[in-house]
Amino acid sequence: MPKVADRSDHERALGRLGDAIRARRQQLGMSQEALADAAGINRTHMGEVERGKRNVSFMGVLKIAQAMDTKASDLIVTAGL
Repeated sequence: MPKVADRSDHERALGRLGDAIRARRQQLGMSQEALADAAGINRTHMGEVERGKRNVSFMGVLKIAQAMDTKASDLIVTAGL
C-alpha cells in the first residue's frame, strides 16, 4: 500500500502550486487584484494561495485557471504535482 504524504509534503505542494499560479499570472501581465476579481476570489485569499499559505479547493483552481485562460491541468503539471 502506498505511503500517504506527510503534512510537509502537502505544504510544499501548495507552495509549488502557488508558484505556478503566480508565474502564469505574471506571464500574462496580470495584477494579483485583477486575477482575484476575474476568479471571484478575495485578493487577500489570492495572495495567500500564491504564497502557498492557503489551501485552495479544486473548484478554486478551476476558477483561477479559467480567469487566466489556462487549463487547471497545466497549472498542476507546471507545479510538478
